[in-house]
Amino acid sequence: MKKNLTLLIFLFACSQSYSQATRLVLFEHFTQASCGPCASQNPPFTALLANNSSKAVKIAYQTSWPGTDPMNAANPSEVSTRRNYYAVTGVPSVRNVSMFAAGTSPANVTQSQIDARYNTTPDWSVTVTHQLTSGYDSVQVVVLVGNATSSTLTSGSTGSLKLHLVMVEETITYSSPPGSNGETVFHNVMRKMVPNDNGTTLANSWTAGQSQSFQFKIPLPTYLANLGEVAFVAFVQDDSNKDIKNAAFSPKQAVSGLADASIASIGATTSGYCDPNLTPSVTFQNSGSVTITSATVSYTINGGTPVSQNWTGSLSAGQTATVSFPQATLSTGKSEIVGSVDNPNGSVDYAPINNSSAPTTINILNNNPTYAPYDQNFEGVAFSQIPSNMIKEASGEGRVGAISKANVQNLPQELGGWGQSASSIFWDYPTIASGTVISLITEKISLSTISNPNLYLSTSYAARGGNSNDQLKVYVSTDCGSSWTNIFSPSGASLATGTDPGSQYRYWADPNKWLTHKISLSNYASAGHILLKFEGTSAAGQCFYLDNIWVSTNVLSEDEEDIQNNIRVFPNPSSDLTKFEITLANESEVSLAILNISGQKVLNIESQTFPSGNHIIETSVSDLPSGIYNAQISINGEIQNVRFTVSH
Repeated sequence: MKKNLTLLIFLFACSQSYSQATRLVLFEHFTQASCGPCASQNPPFTALLANNSSKAVKIAYQTSWPGTDPMNAANPSEVSTRRNYYAVTGVPSVRNVSMFAAGTSPANVTQSQIDARYNTTPDWSVTVTHQLTSGYDSVQVVVLVGNATSSTLTSGSTGSLKLHLVMVEETITYSSPPGSNGETVFHNVMRKMVPNDNGTTLANSWTAGQSQSFQFKIPLPTYLANLGEVAFVAFVQDDSNKDIKNAAFSPKQAVSGLADASIASIGATTSGYCDPNLTPSVTFQNSGSVTITSATVSYTINGGTPVSQNWTGSLSAGQTATVSFPQATLSTGKSEIVGSVDNPNGSVDYAPINNSSAPTTINILNNNPTYAPYDQNFEGVAFSQIPSNMIKEASGEGRVGAISKANVQNLPQELGGWGQSASSIFWDYPTIASGTVISLITEKISLSTISNPNLYLSTSYAARGGNSNDQLKVYVSTDCGSSWTNIFSPSGASLATGTDPGSQYRYWADPNKWLTHKISLSNYASAGHILLKFEGTSAAGQCFYLDNIWVSTNVLSEDEEDIQNNIRVFPNPSSDLTKFEITLANESEVSLAILNISGQKVLNIESQTFPSGNHIIETSVSDLPSGIYNAQISINGEIQNVRFTVSH
């Protein structure tokens, strides 16, 4: 092989030294699998280039935004380098500074523009060829660069002339869209820049007819989708003005003798949120024409160490086999299980793109319940995230998570309930496709410590145009999520508390436009524990905000008043003295403890005997940090809870 490659290099170099340079127009194409405009503009651009395959070529860089894109995730840093090189701030975008000084969109590239650039005689010759090694684990590439003029050529500045070699896959085809824009077929996707994203620095001065060959041996990345689609683009560029001098393309080569094993399905289920025991199985298929007699079948949990079994047998084209694994115990929280198959017949796989399953998500709750009163106020939760003791489930993509005014430029008001705290959870319905359902589920809550339990929650919402029909449903489960009972379901006008901001894209919760809801949980008081589910269904309307989830006997409102026991805290919020007004029917022993949002006791007033009647207990909160606090008031041993805010 080495002897043949050496001869190839020699013949390649000699043949190019005496040929006239031909231009290949290069477009650097920035796109993304979750970019809506990309889905409409890319197909016509692809067709235009297919009709000009001898004149033009593109390199597609899959960016990290605006959404999910596994092609970017495979090699994000080299994409980022080229994006930053051109200062690309939006997709789709096409760059070739000789044609478009500031870039353009794929929809604006025309046949006449390609022809005009192609017919401009290049000063530089560039040619590239590649050969996959016999074991299909690496590839050898030869690039020849030359001065095609009768004069000396120089770089724009010292060290500015670069040779870039880019491994691409001519076509990547997914069985289902890898992002949110519906695209499944992608062309000339950048997979690796050789030797790296900085390229190879060329000499500053090239005499007439001077040429130089460059040889590379490159390991094939494990994230390739299909070995039979590997191709190379080489181009010379001057960094002083970003001018692409010329480019060359080495097309894909036929690959034979390799098996193609693919994942057909993965069995990964438990009996529910409270069952951590998993017995996984992986089913794989022969998706090629070569009979498979052996393979390595594996699964991982949250990207950890693979659990593997070696399979042997005989699978002809289209047949499947299932491998079962011993029982595993999942940790509390979210687990993603991925099945995979590789090493068919002891060799590399022809199409690695189908070697792994999509993640199967299983959420497991802590079996130890939290005892009511239960308080979830979302303070301290990072932007767009949810509390660690809650579960998020979604039928599609969409942003549901914590938000505060710090996440919104120049917003004056706090976005917590009634404007009295920093954070709430919001469903960003304007960006969530209509019909998408996204739910938050609480941890296990025991009601055994309170009587007459109620659920309180604060909401803020404005119907877009006064008539959008976004929805909230609240469910309760007594069997750890095996079944759910709907206990609250406002939507549209019945959910609205505020006024649509009109031309403003998003409604930002108005401190005066919140509503606190009271929902009885008395039917579930005898249950061992409950789960609560807050399910939002998008009608692509306006933002919806949820805060102050509170399971207790007493009401949660601006003044935190318990009507049954006549307990009130004021002023609320407070910066100095906080007063607790208590009305007693009989002489009683009363004590007071104040806890922060982490449940730590920060202030305590020892038990005292009070006669019947109205009493006010004053305490200084001037030394407490700003935030939300829970006051536990014991009256003859019966604890009542009220919540208040300290704001300095």
